[in-house]
Amino acid sequence: MEQHGRREHPQQPQRRRKRRRATPLGIVLGVVKWIFITLWTVLLVGVCTALIGLHFFKEYIDTVVTPSVAVRAEDYTMNLSSFIYYQDKETGAWKEFQNVHGEQNRILVDFDEMSPYLWQAAVAVEDKRFFQHEGVDWRRTLGAVKDLIIGDGSYGGSTITQQVLKNMTKDNAPYVNRKVREIFRALEFEKNYSKEYILELYLNTIYLGQTCYGVQTAAQFYFGKDAKDLSLAESACLIAITNNPSIYGPLYDITYTREDGTKVTPREKNKERQEMILDLMAADDIINPETGLPYITKAQAEAAKAEVLQFADGSTSAEEIVEKAVGKIEINSWFVDQVIRDVVQGLREEFGIGEEEAYTRLYNSGYHIYTTLDPKIQALAESIYEDRSNLDVTSRNGQQLQSAITILDPYTADIVAMVGKVGEKDRNLGWNCATAKRQVGSSMKPLTAYAPALDAGVITQGSVFDNYPVQELNGNPWPKNSPNTYTGFTTVRTGVQKSINTIAVQALQSVGVEEAYRFATENLRLGLVADDMVVGALGMGGLTRGLNTVEMAAAYACFANNGVYNEPRTYVRVTRIDNTTGQEVTVLENESESHVAMKETTAYLMTDMLKNAVTSGTGGQARFGGMHIAGKTGTTNDNKDRYFVGFTPYYVAAVWTGYEDPERISYSGNPAITMWKKVMEPLHMDLPDKDFDNKPATGLTSIRVCLDSGMLPSAACEADPRGGRIGTFTVASGTGPTEECTTHKVVSYCTEGHCLATESCPLEVVEQRAYLDYVREDYGPSIKAEDDAYLISSLEKITEISETNPIGGCPAHNGLPPVNPEDPLNPEDPNNPNGGTTTPSEPYVPAPGESHEGYGTPPPTPDPAPTPEPDPTPTAPTEPQEPGTTEPSGGGLFEDLWNLTA
Repeated sequence: MEQHGRREHPQQPQRRRKRRRATPLGIVLGVVKWIFITLWTVLLVGVCTALIGLHFFKEYIDTVVTPSVAVRAEDYTMNLSSFIYYQDKETGAWKEFQNVHGEQNRILVDFDEMSPYLWQAAVAVEDKRFFQHEGVDWRRTLGAVKDLIIGDGSYGGSTITQQVLKNMTKDNAPYVNRKVREIFRALEFEKNYSKEYILELYLNTIYLGQTCYGVQTAAQFYFGKDAKDLSLAESACLIAITNNPSIYGPLYDITYTREDGTKVTPREKNKERQEMILDLMAADDIINPETGLPYITKAQAEAAKAEVLQFADGSTSAEEIVEKAVGKIEINSWFVDQVIRDVVQGLREEFGIGEEEAYTRLYNSGYHIYTTLDPKIQALAESIYEDRSNLDVTSRNGQQLQSAITILDPYTADIVAMVGKVGEKDRNLGWNCATAKRQVGSSMKPLTAYAPALDAGVITQGSVFDNYPVQELNGNPWPKNSPNTYTGFTTVRTGVQKSINTIAVQALQSVGVEEAYRFATENLRLGLVADDMVVGALGMGGLTRGLNTVEMAAAYACFANNGVYNEPRTYVRVTRIDNTTGQEVTVLENESESHVAMKETTAYLMTDMLKNAVTSGTGGQARFGGMHIAGKTGTTNDNKDRYFVGFTPYYVAAVWTGYEDPERISYSGNPAITMWKKVMEPLHMDLPDKDFDNKPATGLTSIRVCLDSGMLPSAACEADPRGGRIGTFTVASGTGPTEECTTHKVVSYCTEGHCLATESCPLEVVEQRAYLDYVREDYGPSIKAEDDAYLISSLEKITEISETNPIGGCPAHNGLPPVNPEDPLNPEDPNNPNGGTTTPSEPYVPAPGESHEGYGTPPPTPDPAPTPEPDPTPTAPTEPQEPGTTEPSGGGLFEDLWNLTA
């Protein structure tokens, strides 16, 4: 059968193609084609690359350059001081306090009040095509780019316009970024300002050595005459200085050695450069736009070279010259210093500019700065701090004890006053101890131990912790108190009152270190670092870097302000007058960030406990009549820093004291409280007393708790031998205990053996008492709690076999026969004629009807009188010693752990 499908064909022999031989013309055409394709490909790649590069360059211009190229000369001109305002409390009107200006030795002079030789010399040596370009000399710029590429290192090419902008803005960014920005700024700047005005700015801003800024100050200093009276030779001499004032300053008394070994002085170097400038001024390629001729003739240049310059004797400094011309530079208050710093920071953030540029704007832009200052409080604080007798303490090494204070409104966190040092202020923008980070000691505890735990609902005022070391660290019980005493079961309220380290640590542990750190850094905006996230730092204040008085005052203000945190500030807004419209426009708006930091109940309870710390605890020294006060002390273990943060219904103030170079403070009491009270007492003299208005309408309840367990009291708590161990506390609703006390346990107590009753104890000396069912860690005889005698474990130890109780059992009724002092065989009877040597082999049993009284050991010392923990605690007549430690500072995970505080 025929198969259907693909038909098979007989295989045909393949034909061989003949290979064409390449002709010379074909080879040439092929090479040309390959070159064309290659070039076309390279061109396409180049175009694409260029487009991509242009895209990124455009992005760079839009995001980096453009925002900072718009430079207004009005922001930098040196004749517009800025003004500080404060708000009158009675009228609400803003009143001028003072003006602020820079401190450079500069006397401003108008362009027509300068010798024309000054600007001509400057143009000749610095920018000979100044009148031909539009801000950028592209020929010199390309030359500078070439130098940069080949590594020449000179990188010249800046025009006078670019130099003016650099001098005004103090832009010190990396070279390429700065140059690109300079170019765009210069092109934009020359669209708005004349060449004459740019030259005036230049000659008023250049530095001419010997602290001389601008040609008028330099003319007075070097030649004793005004800038308008300078000769050609003198003008060229001054402009010669600008290249490098330390080398070309003619009054510097130094000598340089050249490479060939010859010596040369700055005056000789200045003369060389002066003559070079004179030659440039007479050169044919320098054209005066007014005359079409060189600035000077060659004959004038030679005559100027031959002129003998008569320099001033240098006896009058540039500072004195400026002071005589424009008045002495005013020393600002500590508050104004801080306003300046804060506004500068605001300008940097708002406009993306450098620090020096921001200072230049502030001093020269005629800004109106509306501040939070209260001039009366500032004056009061400064008067206290300027008087050294208020803190006249000197260290062994001769240092004067220092202090700083920040006072703010607790309801807005507006800073009303600040002082950064003790003694008369002698400079502007000097070191400010009020904003410097220092150790805060136990004043940290309310912020990082108690408030977070209260807010989380894990503790109350009536919560009880064992005032006893919680662990062993490096072979030592930790934490320690100062003095090294422990009271045993103690409430949180008492822990705050007496600043007890062990209670603060356990309160912190109850909420957790991570949560406490988050609470402090996020809710209270405390500037802690990651290394502070340890028990020692948060529980007792041994911080890595410390905190400043502004942070501390703002954090404590939350307690008085119903738990609301406000960012502290020194100014409200900054404005300027628009030259075109005459309207006041806003430059900076400084709205205070506000948020809820803690519950209202937490704020109230912390305030209540901190009031108790002042009336009855470690802050007692801060009390003054007629005012409710709350606060907390702080002391480092080595006593190198002392702190106090206190607040009233009107103000909160944080005070630090210590030595700038830390040393141990020898002072009776707490010097921080001393300075706090010296300022705050007169501040409140005319203010009516009132309590804190931060008690919430709901959310609080009163509870009764056992003072030894913090639990609901049971009948056993009433049977404690010290009396009823029950206290009443105000707590946040829902946070109180729900179970009855399990710590108190009723036991049979032998009143003669002072121990748990045994079978040998007669019933008439056995009582039912409640003791504490608790066993403490034994750290040795040096670490004991005061309530050890009320532990069942302690009573059991009395019945154990020991040297004093070799048989065991009740010491008074331990199985030995009771001794009758009237028995003639009594070995203890001094009148026993038989010597009393009889030792019965069996316990003596009194005869029927014979009294048991008089047998056994003499009755022990009676139990101490009951000392129940009071609430509230009565006013303490003196300030108690703050707990702390005397251990040296540690390192590693527990860095500053031993920097325990009070």
